Amino acid sequence: MAPLGCFSKVEIPRPGFVSRLLSRKPKEHCFLEIQNLLASRELNQLTAADVENVLSDYEMPRPDASPRLMDFYGTALRHLSHDNELSESDRADLKHLHYLLGLTDAEATEAERRILGEVYRARLLGALADGHLSDDEKARLNRITTSFELPQSLTTSIYKEEVMKVLQRAFDAAMNDRRYTEDEEQRLSSMAKNFGITINYSAEDRQKLERFRQLARIEAGQLPVLSTVIRLQRGEVCHAEFSCRLLEKRTVTKRVNYSGPTGSIRIMKGLRYRYGSMSVQRVTSEELRQIDAGTLYITNKRLVFDGTAKNQNIPYKKLIGFTMYSDGVQVNKDTGRDPYFLGSGDLEMLGLVLDTAVSKAHESA
Repeated sequence: MAPLGCFSKVEIPRPGFVSRLLSRKPKEHCFLEIQNLLASRELNQLTAADVENVLSDYEMPRPDASPRLMDFYGTALRHLSHDNELSESDRADLKHLHYLLGLTDAEATEAERRILGEVYRARLLGALADGHLSDDEKARLNRITTSFELPQSLTTSIYKEEVMKVLQRAFDAAMNDRRYTEDEEQRLSSMAKNFGITINYSAEDRQKLERFRQLARIEAGQLPVLSTVIRLQRGEVCHAEFSCRLLEKRTVTKRVNYSGPTGSIRIMKGLRYRYGSMSVQRVTSEELRQIDAGTLYITNKRLVFDGTAKNQNIPYKKLIGFTMYSDGVQVNKDTGRDPYFLGSGDLEMLGLVLDTAVSKAHESA
């Protein structure tokens, strides 16, 4: 056996004045001496007594030393497993180091599972970097598991944890634009199949997925078709309806200002004559005023408002734009006042339906 290449000799600092005066050795130097032993001598030339003598020389209780001794064992584990394999020679070195450091079987096993589990996780993450596991990568991971003699429960836990993170990132990326296309759904399904994982969505996630599927279909031009009570034109279908109030902007007078030079002349006690000019200035503003209430229908040809007082329809060829708000939509026409349809409901869906319907109507015109 030769020295393990993972340990290097270090210079042990000279004790301070007080330590020399009291003939005390700094306890932190204890582990520097053990490291130098491991770095300078072949493993088969070392015995447990060599390490024990150093601990005794520094009056280091073994319970206090145990974490640092396990660190030495962990360093050797990382070094010997760098090639993703533990050969018979590697295991012999580890077994002898286990004996030298005076570790219990439980301590050695804990270190092996922790360190070798970290190595397995790192190799798994490298394989998962492209979101796919090839047959060669799967075989390589299986060989690592076998060579490291890791418990199946440990590798399964690590595998599932990291694979689910990859799937979650892919899921979040697909949901980021609030659309869930067939291509995105197929990709997630293929990833899960490749990883050997069954995705179980929560009720909340399933509801979100269905909504985003619907938004994606509408954006792709697959508009829903609704039955409606209003009379439609030949070839006309209804895609959405919205219970709302119809409002329009009206000019409202706030106040009247009077100004201009004036004067007065006293005629007699209690009576004066005023003269001059008076300028009148009207101060106005525009306010939204409710005109009606009813239902707005979005069809493939126009907007139809079925109100309690009157009906309105706006063919898409007269519509020059619209603006969605959190509580409704403002429609911009080429002539006349722009109507505001305000109410509560699924405004995101309504806006997307209107945008798609208008786009399709213009394309077919």
